[in-house]
Amino acid sequence: MQYCIEIKLVLSAVEGVFLGSLTGIIPGVHVNTAVMLLASLFPPSMSLAILVISASIAHTFTDVIPSTFLGVPDESFAVSAYPAHEMALRGRGFEAIAIATFSGVFSALTSIPLFFLMFWLSERSIKALTLPVLLATSAFIVMSERGDFLAGSMNVWLSRLKALIVFFTSGVLGVVAFGLDFNGLIPLFSGLFAFPVLYQGLRSGMSLPRSERKACLKFKSALTGTLSGALVSLFPGISAGVASAIAVSPFRESDSESYVSATGAANTANAILCVAVLSALGRARNGASVVLRSLGFRPGFWILPVLTFSALLSAMLTLLLADLAERVAVRVDQRKLSALGLALVISAVTLLTGAKGLLLFVVSSAVGTLPLKLEVRRLNCMGCLLFPLILLYSGFHVNM
Repeated sequence: MQYCIEIKLVLSAVEGVFLGSLTGIIPGVHVNTAVMLLASLFPPSMSLAILVISASIAHTFTDVIPSTFLGVPDESFAVSAYPAHEMALRGRGFEAIAIATFSGVFSALTSIPLFFLMFWLSERSIKALTLPVLLATSAFIVMSERGDFLAGSMNVWLSRLKALIVFFTSGVLGVVAFGLDFNGLIPLFSGLFAFPVLYQGLRSGMSLPRSERKACLKFKSALTGTLSGALVSLFPGISAGVASAIAVSPFRESDSESYVSATGAANTANAILCVAVLSALGRARNGASVVLRSLGFRPGFWILPVLTFSALLSAMLTLLLADLAERVAVRVDQRKLSALGLALVISAVTLLTGAKGLLLFVVSSAVGTLPLKLEVRRLNCMGCLLFPLILLYSGFHVNM
């Protein structure tokens, strides 16, 4: 009987990995939506809980694929959409995905000791640190804008001022999006991060060349991403998108490998350590842990083998899917591929959010082009998440 139960739980983990991989490669579909739907259809059980956990981890691996070949990211991979897609245009698409995948595996293994550390923390100390961490992150993103040092210090400060304009503008847009009566994140992130990449693809007319099957582990950026994902998992209301923003902020956008590596590691660490926070404090920090708590499921240390197995299986499946996706992508003209991506984004926005969401997408797309025009990093558009959170934890009423 015990043997049958263990086989059933392993199969649940496998099913979760396939579900999360599927949501990761379909633009506009998030794993949270899928697991919440499953939780509403099936009675609470250990198998369902493991499926939810495995799906949330798998999604963090495969969401790099549409970002790389289509330039269509979800929230957690938004800041690296352009560097990953640029690598694809230079014949390094598979390499970009492999770097993100290896970083995710590194992050999963490194998160094991961090899992134990979560049990030493208290809810009171975490709440006290939330606002200072948000303010420090925002300041670092803006102040790390380097500009052209050869043009003098005033040029650097001018770049930082431009970055602040982008940060504040996207932040105001984020406040508006969170105040709507539908999921405003879908049109918000599609406009800020997907549209600029797709628009450039429409204008370039380049074809995606076939890439070599090679990759490496960027240790520094993977470690930075892991620690960022761990940090963000502690705080309520702060998503994996913020973890990615923190992870890539030390690097230049032209350092595509580090951007992709840091984001891949941050996403996986955040997914795993949100499970740790649920185990240690009983608090839900992401969509998957909300579902787990609703199922009455509070995992302990025994969940670590499930997390590790899910990460390793997800990594192998991601590389297989990346190979298949590239074989298709290289046969399609870049303009057609970008047009397809834009059509998918607009369709998803319209179907899921209606006319109001489409209007928000248009406005967000205009704001999303500002970094290119002002010659600052797209990372500053993460003000759309950070600014509303700062207002919320400062005592202002913000719907989030």
